[in-house]
Amino acid sequence: MIRQYYAQRRQGGDNPKGVGVIAVGSIYYLQNDSYWRDRFRGTPVCRDPWIVLAFLNGLVAASCRSVTTGKWEDVFVTGRSDLALVRSLRDGRIRKIAVRTLILHDDLGMCKQATVYPTLPRLLDRNLPLRHIAA
Repeated sequence: MIRQYYAQRRQGGDNPKGVGVIAVGSIYYLQNDSYWRDRFRGTPVCRDPWIVLAFLNGLVAASCRSVTTGKWEDVFVTGRSDLALVRSLRDGRIRKIAVRTLILHDDLGMCKQATVYPTLPRLLDRNLPLRHIAA
């Protein structure tokens, strides 16, 4: 996915698909857990940049019951982008991180630079024939 659809925090304007504020390719300086637990926090460490690779589909735990076994099963739901896949630009490690953590880093300015998000997708009006849209 290039875009984050149906996100919790969305771009403004005419946005029927709910495109989020985090873009693929954004670079963040992720902090250790000790930074967030420290009372006074101090200055963030900006030595290890991470790039956003993709957004994963959401896992809904115990959402449906199996007909054969009678037990509850987990289901992956598309359009529920609550996890992102990030890669370290320093040593190439890949890990999953919550999108809300990336939004927190973005709000606190722990990103390389604000990534300009692509324009919002144009949706076709189903009432118009295709020849009128191309003109």
